[in-house]
Amino acid sequence: MNRTRSALTARQQDLRADYGRNPADAVTTKRVRSVQTASTDAVHGTVTADGFANNAWNYGIDAKVGGLDDLPNPGHLLCAALAACMDSTIRMLAERLGVIIEELEVEIVGDVDVRGCMAMEPSIRPGFRSLACNVRCRPDAGTDPKTVALLFDHAERLCVTLDTLRNGVPITVSADPIPSPVPSLSAASKT
Repeated sequence: MNRTRSALTARQQDLRADYGRNPADAVTTKRVRSVQTASTDAVHGTVTADGFANNAWNYGIDAKVGGLDDLPNPGHLLCAALAACMDSTIRMLAERLGVIIEELEVEIVGDVDVRGCMAMEPSIRPGFRSLACNVRCRPDAGTDPKTVALLFDHAERLCVTLDTLRNGVPITVSADPIPSPVPSLSAASKT
């Protein structure tokens, strides 16, 4: 297929050249944090990604653990991360392979036995028991089926979130107490 270089292909070609010379440049760090807002309570919260203005995701808690089911819960956010990563991986690879995608939908389905996170049964994990990633894709008519198979094979191998969930990653957890504010001298003198 004779096609002109896309902007994505050009950017990636430049990045590949840079990363070949400077492997440390290929490392990217993601930082997301919870933030307290006026709507934060026991079953609602907000997370934000550093570096993006006005970017926050509000979440709620599942009714099966006492929440209100009025907003996506953290399990939805995890599934959304996998769906977004697989979708974007497929689209980037399709462009690189010259495959025109007419329609693409990635659906993630998972289930959790909430008795685990409610500490009701020690033998039940609090996490997802399984996740299924269902990709429905319609490439342009006439696309070679071998190229489509190659696209899906590469997408499954190169999707960052899928790889992380399948293979795990070391996670450290720390809890740092936030000190109480020091009373001002004027407040202290009034007592």
